[in-house]
Amino acid sequence: MKMNSRRFGWLCLGVLLAATGLAFAGDEPANVVGTWKIAVTGESRSAEQTMVLKQEGIKITGTFRGPRQSGSLEGLVDGNKITFHVNTRVALDYKGTVDGDTMKGTMTAKGKSGEWTAAREKGSEATANEENKMANTTPASGVAAR
Repeated sequence: MKMNSRRFGWLCLGVLLAATGLAFAGDEPANVVGTWKIAVTGESRSAEQTMVLKQEGIKITGTFRGPRQSGSLEGLVDGNKITFHVNTRVALDYKGTVDGDTMKGTMTAKGKSGEWTAAREKGSEATANEENKMANTTPASGVAAR
């Protein structure tokens, strides 16, 4: 009887450790590298925007260009959820979800909000990945600089 209890205890411990490991592993962040065309619609206004994103793990950085302002951006990707802040004359905050080469969500600025959708330009992901590789190598050796 003691042997069966001991085996059962080890089995429970193994299942608990496996479940804990899966819980901490989380979802891999969606790949958002590349050039994205954004369409924003809101309270009687609409705008076309462009952003170029770089990504290191869950952290994203990049550039933003809209019809009236441009600037840098930074944010996070958690699984398929994305949030980023655009540093422009009028600060912009975006929240949304990523689905392959498309995104959608809500944008807020000056207390007002709107809906946005984005589509990745074809081929821009490959170009951006090559630029990231080039930036992370030393020119003399071609070896990763990390």
